[in-house]
Amino acid sequence: MSAYLTPTLTSAALHPLFQLMRERGLSPDELPELAQDWGNSQHQFPVPVFDRIIEQAGQSLKTPAIGVMMGSRLDWRRFRLLAYLLSECRTGRDALSQLRRYYPLISDSHPPDVFIGQQAVKVVFYVSDGTPHARQTRAELVAAGIHDVGSRLGNGFYNITGIGFQQPPPQYREQLDRYFGVPVRYGESCNWISFSSDYLDKSMKKAMPFLETMLEGAEVPWRSEDTERPFSRKLRHILYYWPTCLPMTKEAVADLLGTSARTLTRRLQEEGSQFSELSKHCRLVRAAAALKRTSKDVQQLANELGFSDRRGFERAFKQWTGQTPAAFRRQWRNQAVAAVSSMSALESNMGFY
Repeated sequence: MSAYLTPTLTSAALHPLFQLMRERGLSPDELPELAQDWGNSQHQFPVPVFDRIIEQAGQSLKTPAIGVMMGSRLDWRRFRLLAYLLSECRTGRDALSQLRRYYPLISDSHPPDVFIGQQAVKVVFYVSDGTPHARQTRAELVAAGIHDVGSRLGNGFYNITGIGFQQPPPQYREQLDRYFGVPVRYGESCNWISFSSDYLDKSMKKAMPFLETMLEGAEVPWRSEDTERPFSRKLRHILYYWPTCLPMTKEAVADLLGTSARTLTRRLQEEGSQFSELSKHCRLVRAAAALKRTSKDVQQLANELGFSDRRGFERAFKQWTGQTPAAFRRQWRNQAVAAVSSMSALESNMGFY
């Protein structure tokens, strides 16, 4: 599924860093590596660039355990596809398999390996080359992210039993011990985190409150559609949440579902659906939402949503809505202005002013 010569990481992992900078009166724009991309949670940063951003921000923030800080403060609403996929899992064992298949969507580094024993589950995770400090920071980021999401899912699924890093112990090792709640081991042959396997086959229903929080605010326009076509409905959701920075291909979606492109095609055909039509519809729905809430120009939207060119995007959008993207945005903004004016007039007549 990799589309990059250099390993990359999602910019959603940097969001906690930007938040902390703003809280301390610093602007992410002060980091030259970011240019205009820091606010885009769908962007992928090459690992060397990712490392330089962390190093620059760390110097400004004077935060030693910056990897743990980032992993423990991830905004999980930026990972809505993951939330939807986990909500479809029946057990913790299914969720672990899904997590591993999902990983290539946020990083094209080597995905984690999962080893299930009688007493514990051991997750071995890998970090790309870099300076010792950068590798340690990224390892802490991944471990803290696993620990955070596990803790939020609840102790019915996650009870940490151990953790180890390849790097030597840092000066802030006591802070890591406190965060993970177990003595951290260093100088290991690999980076790993383990937790009890007692609840692997327990139902995922108890995790739903957290998953619903991850999906909070997400608007999927076809909640009532495809009731008789469950697989098509599932595909619509996956394609709607698909990262815009990655190609929306049949093969990539099949990999995520743990199946083949041929099987995916066959299952859609059984329901009278086609992958090309579903993906096109999802792109157009996302385009309409972006035209309403952002000022991105039509060319940029066409590129982000995977259309071959601007004209193809405009033609498809007009066939779907009867309007060009520019006319759609104009009409929406005029309606929004009229609605605000009507509300102001109503409040004025009611004596609120």
